Amino acid sequence: MSFINSIYSLQMDSKHIYLFPLSLFSQTLNRLKLMKKLVFILCIASFFNCNQMKGQHEDPTHNFTVKRLIIINDNNEMLMCKESYVWATPSLVYNERQYITEALDSVANAYGVKIKDIELHGQFSYKYDYHPHATLRNYYVAKYTSGTLKTPKNMDGAQWMPISEAIEKTTVTSIKEITKQIIEFPDVVWGASFMVSRTEGDHPTKMVTPFYPLFKTKE
Repeated sequence: MSFINSIYSLQMDSKHIYLFPLSLFSQTLNRLKLMKKLVFILCIASFFNCNQMKGQHEDPTHNFTVKRLIIINDNNEMLMCKESYVWATPSLVYNERQYITEALDSVANAYGVKIKDIELHGQFSYKYDYHPHATLRNYYVAKYTSGTLKTPKNMDGAQWMPISEAIEKTTVTSIKEITKQIIEFPDVVWGASFMVSRTEGDHPTKMVTPFYPLFKTKE
Protein backbone atom coordinates (compact mmCIF):
# COMPACT_ATOMS: atom_id res chain seq x y z
CA MET A 1 0.00 0.00 0.00
CA SER A 2 2.87 2.40 0.68
CA PHE A 3 4.09 1.91 -2.90
CA ILE A 4 0.59 2.60 -4.26
CA ASN A 5 0.22 5.70 -2.11
CA SER A 6 3.48 7.04 -3.48
CA ILE A 7 2.01 6.92 -6.99
CA TYR A 8 -1.73 7.36 -6.39
CA SER A 9 -3.96 9.46 -4.21
CA LEU A 10 -6.47 7.24 -2.41
CA GLN A 11 -10.01 8.67 -2.21
CA MET A 12 -12.79 6.72 -0.48
CA ASP A 13 -16.49 7.06 0.27
CA SER A 14 -18.88 4.61 1.91
CA LYS A 15 -19.10 2.30 -1.10
CA HIS A 16 -16.18 2.96 -3.41
CA ILE A 17 -12.45 3.48 -3.47
CA TYR A 18 -11.01 5.77 -6.11
CA LEU A 19 -7.39 5.91 -7.18
CA PHE A 20 -6.08 9.07 -8.84
CA PRO A 21 -2.53 9.51 -10.09
CA LEU A 22 -0.82 11.99 -7.79
CA SER A 23 0.43 14.04 -10.73
CA LEU A 24 -3.12 14.46 -12.05
CA PHE A 25 -4.44 15.21 -8.57
CA SER A 26 -1.77 17.86 -8.04
CA GLN A 27 -2.49 19.48 -11.43
CA THR A 28 -6.21 19.62 -10.62
CA LEU A 29 -5.55 21.32 -7.28
CA ASN A 30 -3.27 23.88 -8.92
CA ARG A 31 -5.89 24.64 -11.57
CA LEU A 32 -8.59 25.11 -8.93
CA LYS A 33 -6.35 27.52 -7.02
CA LEU A 34 -5.66 29.47 -10.22
CA MET A 35 -9.39 29.63 -11.04
CA LYS A 36 -10.14 30.99 -7.55
CA LYS A 37 -7.52 33.72 -8.03
CA LEU A 38 -8.94 34.65 -11.44
CA VAL A 39 -12.49 34.84 -10.09
CA PHE A 40 -11.28 37.03 -7.22
CA ILE A 41 -9.42 39.38 -9.61
CA LEU A 42 -12.45 39.64 -11.94
CA CYS A 43 -14.75 40.45 -9.02
CA ILE A 44 -12.41 43.20 -7.80
CA ALA A 45 -12.07 44.65 -11.31
CA SER A 46 -15.83 44.62 -11.80
CA PHE A 47 -16.35 46.35 -8.46
CA PHE A 48 -13.96 49.18 -9.27
CA ASN A 49 -15.28 49.55 -12.81
CA CYS A 50 -18.90 49.86 -11.62
CA ASN A 51 -17.94 52.38 -8.97
CA GLN A 52 -15.88 54.35 -11.46
CA MET A 53 -18.85 54.63 -13.85
CA LYS A 54 -21.15 55.52 -10.98
CA GLY A 55 -18.71 58.20 -9.83
CA GLN A 56 -18.53 59.75 -13.30
CA HIS A 57 -22.23 60.52 -13.14
CA GLU A 58 -22.74 61.26 -9.46
CA ASP A 59 -19.42 62.52 -8.07
CA PRO A 60 -16.97 62.79 -10.98
CA THR A 61 -13.35 63.79 -10.56
CA HIS A 62 -13.15 65.52 -13.94
CA ASN A 63 -15.21 66.97 -16.79
CA PHE A 64 -16.50 64.45 -19.33
CA THR A 65 -18.70 64.12 -22.43
CA VAL A 66 -21.86 62.09 -22.97
CA LYS A 67 -23.00 61.26 -26.50
CA ARG A 68 -26.72 60.61 -26.97
CA LEU A 69 -28.07 58.98 -30.12
CA ILE A 70 -31.56 59.49 -31.57
CA ILE A 71 -32.24 56.64 -34.01
CA ILE A 72 -35.26 56.90 -36.32
CA ASN A 73 -36.55 53.96 -38.38
CA ASP A 74 -38.59 53.86 -41.61
CA ASN A 75 -41.84 53.81 -39.62
CA ASN A 76 -40.96 57.16 -38.06
CA GLU A 77 -40.30 55.49 -34.72
CA MET A 78 -37.57 56.33 -32.22
CA LEU A 79 -35.40 53.79 -30.42
CA MET A 80 -35.89 54.09 -26.66
CA CYS A 81 -34.14 52.27 -23.85
CA LYS A 82 -35.00 51.69 -20.21
CA GLU A 83 -32.59 51.63 -17.27
CA SER A 84 -34.31 51.02 -13.96
CA TYR A 85 -37.31 53.39 -14.15
CA VAL A 86 -35.70 55.83 -16.63
CA TRP A 87 -36.70 55.89 -20.31
CA ALA A 88 -34.45 57.78 -22.73
CA THR A 89 -32.61 57.53 -26.03
CA PRO A 90 -29.39 55.45 -25.97
CA SER A 91 -26.16 57.10 -24.87
CA LEU A 92 -22.59 56.47 -23.79
CA VAL A 93 -19.89 58.19 -21.77
CA TYR A 94 -17.15 59.05 -24.27
CA ASN A 95 -14.09 57.62 -22.55
CA GLU A 96 -12.79 54.98 -24.98
CA ARG A 97 -10.19 55.32 -27.73
CA GLN A 98 -12.76 55.69 -30.52
CA TYR A 99 -13.62 58.10 -33.29
CA ILE A 100 -17.07 59.65 -32.85
CA THR A 101 -18.62 57.48 -35.57
CA GLU A 102 -17.07 54.36 -34.02
CA ALA A 103 -18.53 55.27 -30.63
CA LEU A 104 -22.00 55.87 -32.06
CA ASP A 105 -21.86 52.68 -34.12
CA SER A 106 -20.97 50.78 -30.95
CA VAL A 107 -24.07 52.20 -29.26
CA ALA A 108 -26.29 51.08 -32.14
CA ASN A 109 -24.60 47.65 -32.29
CA ALA A 110 -25.30 47.12 -28.60
CA TYR A 111 -29.01 47.31 -29.51
CA GLY A 112 -28.62 44.99 -32.50
CA VAL A 113 -29.09 47.65 -35.18
CA LYS A 114 -27.08 49.35 -37.90
CA ILE A 115 -27.30 53.08 -38.65
CA LYS A 116 -26.36 55.60 -41.35
CA ASP A 117 -26.42 59.37 -41.99
CA ILE A 118 -25.19 60.34 -38.52
CA GLU A 119 -25.59 64.08 -37.91
CA LEU A 120 -24.78 66.31 -34.94
CA HIS A 121 -27.91 68.19 -33.81
CA GLY A 122 -26.95 69.69 -30.47
CA GLN A 123 -24.25 70.41 -27.92
CA PHE A 124 -25.39 71.16 -24.38
CA SER A 125 -23.46 72.07 -21.25
CA TYR A 126 -24.33 70.92 -17.74
CA LYS A 127 -23.12 72.16 -14.38
CA TYR A 128 -23.96 70.72 -10.98
CA ASP A 129 -24.71 72.35 -7.65
CA TYR A 130 -23.20 69.43 -5.72
CA HIS A 131 -19.74 69.11 -7.37
CA PRO A 132 -17.35 71.47 -9.20
CA HIS A 133 -17.20 69.74 -12.59
CA ALA A 134 -19.12 70.16 -15.84
CA THR A 135 -20.24 67.87 -18.65
CA LEU A 136 -21.00 68.25 -22.34
CA ARG A 137 -23.94 66.37 -23.85
CA ASN A 138 -23.76 65.93 -27.63
CA TYR A 139 -26.92 64.81 -29.43
CA TYR A 140 -26.81 62.97 -32.76
CA VAL A 141 -29.58 61.82 -35.09
CA ALA A 142 -29.16 58.75 -37.31
CA LYS A 143 -31.30 56.61 -39.60
CA TYR A 144 -31.90 52.92 -38.90
CA THR A 145 -30.81 50.66 -41.77
CA SER A 146 -31.04 47.06 -40.56
CA GLY A 147 -30.95 44.69 -37.62
CA THR A 148 -33.26 43.22 -34.99
CA LEU A 149 -33.71 45.26 -31.84
CA LYS A 150 -32.36 43.67 -28.66
CA THR A 151 -31.88 44.79 -25.07
CA PRO A 152 -28.25 45.12 -23.94
CA LYS A 153 -27.27 43.25 -20.78
CA ASN A 154 -26.86 46.43 -18.75
CA MET A 155 -30.33 47.75 -19.67
CA ASP A 156 -33.85 46.79 -18.59
CA GLY A 157 -35.64 47.30 -21.88
CA ALA A 158 -35.50 48.57 -25.46
CA GLN A 159 -38.39 49.48 -27.72
CA TRP A 160 -39.33 51.28 -30.93
CA MET A 161 -41.91 53.98 -30.20
CA PRO A 162 -43.73 56.58 -32.31
CA ILE A 163 -41.75 59.80 -31.98
CA SER A 164 -44.40 61.73 -30.05
CA GLU A 165 -44.89 58.82 -27.66
CA ALA A 166 -41.13 58.44 -27.20
CA ILE A 167 -40.71 62.10 -26.29
CA GLU A 168 -43.60 61.92 -23.83
CA LYS A 169 -42.16 58.70 -22.35
CA THR A 170 -38.74 60.28 -21.72
CA THR A 171 -38.24 60.44 -17.95
CA VAL A 172 -35.52 63.09 -17.57
CA THR A 173 -36.88 66.60 -18.18
CA SER A 174 -33.79 68.03 -19.91
CA ILE A 175 -33.50 65.03 -22.25
CA LYS A 176 -37.19 65.37 -23.10
CA GLU A 177 -36.86 69.12 -23.82
CA ILE A 178 -33.74 68.66 -25.94
CA THR A 179 -35.15 65.76 -27.94
CA LYS A 180 -38.37 67.65 -28.65
CA GLN A 181 -36.40 70.73 -29.80
CA ILE A 182 -34.23 68.67 -32.14
CA ILE A 183 -37.18 66.82 -33.66
CA GLU A 184 -39.27 69.97 -34.16
CA PHE A 185 -36.39 72.03 -35.60
CA PRO A 186 -34.12 69.53 -37.39
CA ASP A 187 -32.30 72.07 -39.58
CA VAL A 188 -30.46 73.69 -36.67
CA VAL A 189 -27.70 72.48 -34.37
CA TRP A 190 -28.83 73.65 -30.93
CA GLY A 191 -27.12 74.72 -27.73
CA ALA A 192 -28.43 75.30 -24.20
CA SER A 193 -27.21 75.15 -20.60
CA PHE A 194 -28.57 73.27 -17.59
CA MET A 195 -28.00 73.13 -13.84
CA VAL A 196 -28.39 69.74 -12.12
CA SER A 197 -29.29 69.38 -8.46
CA ARG A 198 -29.38 66.29 -6.29
CA THR A 199 -32.22 65.26 -4.04
CA GLU A 200 -32.96 61.94 -2.42
CA GLY A 201 -33.22 59.46 -5.29
CA ASP A 202 -33.43 62.11 -8.02
CA HIS A 203 -31.43 64.68 -10.03
CA PRO A 204 -33.79 67.55 -10.99
CA THR A 205 -32.50 69.69 -13.86
CA LYS A 206 -33.19 73.36 -14.59
CA MET A 207 -32.55 75.12 -17.91
CA VAL A 208 -30.23 78.09 -17.29
CA THR A 209 -29.66 79.29 -20.86
CA PRO A 210 -32.58 78.72 -23.29
CA PHE A 211 -32.08 77.03 -26.63
CA TYR A 212 -29.97 79.01 -29.07
CA PRO A 213 -28.78 78.09 -32.59
CA LEU A 214 -25.13 77.12 -32.98
CA PHE A 215 -25.43 76.84 -36.77
CA LYS A 216 -27.82 75.58 -39.42
CA THR A 217 -27.38 72.15 -40.92
CA LYS A 218 -29.31 73.10 -44.07
CA GLU A 219 -29.86 76.38 -45.91
